[in-house]
Amino acid sequence: MELDDALKSLGDFGRYQTIVYVLICLVGQLTQSWHMLAIGFLGAVPEHHCQIPPVGGPADDVGDPWNHYYPLEPGKVDGEDPVNSSCSRYVNFTAGNATEGCTDGWIYDEELYGKTIATEWNLVCDEKGKVDLSMSIFMGGVMVGSLVFGQLSDRYGRKPIWFISIWAQIAFGVAVAFSPNYWTFVALRFFVGVFEQGIDLTSYVMVTEMFTPSKRGPAGILLTVFWASGIMSLPGLAYLLKDWVYLQLAISLPNILTVFIIAAIPESTRWLLSRGKIDQAEANLQRIAKFNGKEIPSPILSQAHQANTSTNYDIWTLSRRTKVNAKLRQVSAASDPDLYDLTNGDTKTLTLVEGYSIASMDALSESDAVFGAEKHFTLLDLIRTRNMRKLTIIMAFVWFVNSVIYYGLSLNTDSLAGDPYLNFFISGAVEVPAYFVAAGLIRCVGRRLPLCACHIIGGIACIATVFIPAETEGGTDLSPVIVTVAMAGKFCISASYAIVFLYASELFPTVIRNLGLGVSSFSSRVGGIVAPFLLALDVYEVWLPMTIFGTLSILAGFSVLPLPETLGRTQPQTIQDAEALHRRTRSKLASDKLPFSAHINLEDNDTKL
Repeated sequence: MELDDALKSLGDFGRYQTIVYVLICLVGQLTQSWHMLAIGFLGAVPEHHCQIPPVGGPADDVGDPWNHYYPLEPGKVDGEDPVNSSCSRYVNFTAGNATEGCTDGWIYDEELYGKTIATEWNLVCDEKGKVDLSMSIFMGGVMVGSLVFGQLSDRYGRKPIWFISIWAQIAFGVAVAFSPNYWTFVALRFFVGVFEQGIDLTSYVMVTEMFTPSKRGPAGILLTVFWASGIMSLPGLAYLLKDWVYLQLAISLPNILTVFIIAAIPESTRWLLSRGKIDQAEANLQRIAKFNGKEIPSPILSQAHQANTSTNYDIWTLSRRTKVNAKLRQVSAASDPDLYDLTNGDTKTLTLVEGYSIASMDALSESDAVFGAEKHFTLLDLIRTRNMRKLTIIMAFVWFVNSVIYYGLSLNTDSLAGDPYLNFFISGAVEVPAYFVAAGLIRCVGRRLPLCACHIIGGIACIATVFIPAETEGGTDLSPVIVTVAMAGKFCISASYAIVFLYASELFPTVIRNLGLGVSSFSSRVGGIVAPFLLALDVYEVWLPMTIFGTLSILAGFSVLPLPETLGRTQPQTIQDAEALHRRTRSKLASDKLPFSAHINLEDNDTKL
């Protein structure tokens, strides 16, 4: 039987799948959200002011150095009372108004945040941009990882790349905690970001490949709830520890426990099939059946494809895909017994033999696993055909926009009045209902239209904040309304983030799925780097950042309309499967049981760049 049929017979979301799913989500999502957003507490800048001069200096002669020693500056918000400067002091308040920088250092209020990299390396005043720079460099590492690990995971498998990334991140994460200076901290955090993608991106692919179409949507959405849970738990860790060194260790060391789950996490069965590793895929399914207490035939994948029929298939049609004409003409029992068996001793026809279904042969012909050297896919395969180009460009743009708005709104949480730890918690909490709403939408409506709607509504919410005044003519404060509308925008963007992850994983075929998600994630990280700079545009026009966010979101919403719906569809295994999905010329994918004459439909213009 086909893989999805086999998974249903095993219990689509059975006990085994649930345990593996939770383990992958805890490691691949919850802990990774800590690393992604930890700079909010690692680099938090507390209240500070210039160090008071040594004993005997001018300040000794005043009872209140705040108003006499530190010059006043305008408040951060129009209409706010002046405040004492954090970055300058009077040279000699008794002799005039001349000021100077904090030449003797700073005094920090550590009650709120404790020790941070800002207090340790004086990343304030003229150096305050270095905290943001460290985040940008970290995101640069994430961007590099999105490309590197996408291709590595598609080539060498999900499981080995996932575990290697976990352990490498632990090593670099612990090293970060012992950084002797700022630049060492930044360099080590860059590599933490690189390996974050080997964990985060690969974990998403692993869980979506575990299930049939009916369960894949909820599984993909619930995975993002683990991400939101990480956001909500991070301020609790930061509040309890209040020391950047301990916090960095706390977010890095828990994944050491993954040494105990190596045997429990299987390689992706879909990836194994896409590489022609039928025996290993079969072993995975038998293992699931045993754990779930299910009685299934052995072998389950080939039971419906026993070679009890004399149907032959045109080898020349097959060779258009495999390009092995020459080898097939020369094959003999002595030179290649396995291939000789597949051809049944006839170099002009191919008879399916026991253990090789049409789907199996399709996967094998795509990977070239039977006919010599295994084919390795590259970035060029993402743009080799017209439909793959369209998919790659649209997904890159949508992911870029999602990231710009998501991080732009998240970085702007200080607009929420109150405790910063609570604000951070709320910014994560608003994502949870968004993910559940998204789960309901993708189950009932699909992927494409909800993604479009979330972007358009979220964009309108962002633009709407520009037109809401700070207060009414009667003096009523409307800032809570502005914050609520902005959080409605984040609600929609969070929902769209959850949907687009699932949607992309269903549109890109297995053989280049991680590669496609890697490129999409790359563009997403560019958005994460750009977001702080767009927020900084408010120094020119207050309305500019949110207007840009809103406009980009609306454009992204309309851009997904040309893509096919994937609700209830089998995940494409090969590039040809993905082409068939886009063309919509048949209701089933190319991996279904069809004769090769109907199964292969490559037109010349499909393979042109």
